[in-house]
Amino acid sequence: MSNSEDPKLNSRRAAGSSRTPAPRQKLRSRRDSTAEPKYAPRRTQAERSETTRKQLMDAAVKLIRQNGFGGLRTVEVADLAGVSRGALMHHFPSKHELVVAVLTYVNEVTFTQSTRRAQSARHDGGDPIDSIIKDAQDFFFGDYFFIELAIGMSDESTRRLKRETQQFARQTRFSIEATWLDTLISSGIPEQLARDVLALTLSVVRGFSVRMLIENDPERFSRLLAVWRKIVRQHIEDSLPKPSRKRT
Repeated sequence: MSNSEDPKLNSRRAAGSSRTPAPRQKLRSRRDSTAEPKYAPRRTQAERSETTRKQLMDAAVKLIRQNGFGGLRTVEVADLAGVSRGALMHHFPSKHELVVAVLTYVNEVTFTQSTRRAQSARHDGGDPIDSIIKDAQDFFFGDYFFIELAIGMSDESTRRLKRETQQFARQTRFSIEATWLDTLISSGIPEQLARDVLALTLSVVRGFSVRMLIENDPERFSRLLAVWRKIVRQHIEDSLPKPSRKRT
């Protein structure tokens, strides 16, 4: 029997010829502007360099906070930052240059944060005393204050480095205090009273932060700061001139 006479074979051929061929998928051109980018845009050399610098400075801050200035080792800084020793030496050829960069960095961050908070307190019309205490807590209880303290008081710091640390701290803190003084005066507090309140408040918070070196009790410090808020508010109220009463 020939293949043409085989009914089963003819049936399979008929079924195969009746199938609709699958549509061909349209290939997306690499030049197709609607295609989604496969990779994120590459960063510039300057951006990569700045990222590496910040990683190194952040690592140095953590190590100084953890081990003190005397325990700072540049090899450990590079390891913690996840960069090579050569990359560290490219950005900071010496330990001194690294530490000066850290001091510059922490003071710039502190100044920016405090200035923004002072301006916000001035425009929002809230209690400036609360804002001053909060800002002082963030600095004096944070890493940056202890970094400056560790560098400025370390026996391993050179005279030059201690002098530079003091200069950075004085310039930044005095500028921040001037901004807060303007905020207090703009709230209606006389200048001399505002100066006294600001100096006392910062001294109280700074004292608690140093106390934390031997007694870490945040709950107690918060309670005492709440007491100070009441004291300073009462002092301001008592110091402001009372409105004259009209005789009836």
